[in-house]
Amino acid sequence: MIGAAIIAATAAPAGAAPTIPGSPSIQPPSATCFEFPYFGPKGHANFDFGNDIVRLLDERGIRVEGLAPMQAKPGNRGIYVPIGWKQDHIDPCNGVYYPGGFAINDVKSGHRAAIHDIYLRPDGAHAQVEIDGRPQGEQLVATYRLSEFAPYVPTPRPLEGGIGPKHWPFYVSPYLSRTVRRLTGIPLNEGAYLANLDAVVQYVP
Repeated sequence: MIGAAIIAATAAPAGAAPTIPGSPSIQPPSATCFEFPYFGPKGHANFDFGNDIVRLLDERGIRVEGLAPMQAKPGNRGIYVPIGWKQDHIDPCNGVYYPGGFAINDVKSGHRAAIHDIYLRPDGAHAQVEIDGRPQGEQLVATYRLSEFAPYVPTPRPLEGGIGPKHWPFYVSPYLSRTVRRLTGIPLNEGAYLANLDAVVQYVP
């Protein structure tokens, strides 16, 4: 369901204006671009960083901070993401939208990078990025392979009253790799395992 929605939600309308490099790719609403409700009334997702990522963050003394409604997990382990049609939606032109996000606070260097207003598309997660309070526009911040999670989207989650994939691997994008190296010196390699998304959409209380 989620995988199919990502594909369906990214078919841009014919004649859409081209984007300017470095500018946000989000276009104004049109007759074919409108918001669909999210899949279910409520649910949640756990975006858990890989062990190597957590180790790098800890060694550097970096703090992961949540941007509401997302919340940072203790010990830099990841991000808790509430989901549901009261806050998320599907945009047929831009992808599956999630408000909020998280920030990486590098106390050692004084740099702070925030990633927010996230759209999932076939090539990965796109988001608005701010570095030290300065907007960087929309960037591809993480990638994934549809073949690694799409078949598992309808996984029954009876104990949680819904469905959703337990394993959805995310990888370091070229932009994320370059930016992290530039700001902190951390060798975060392009294509390296970044995190797993465990998501469940609930249909019963």
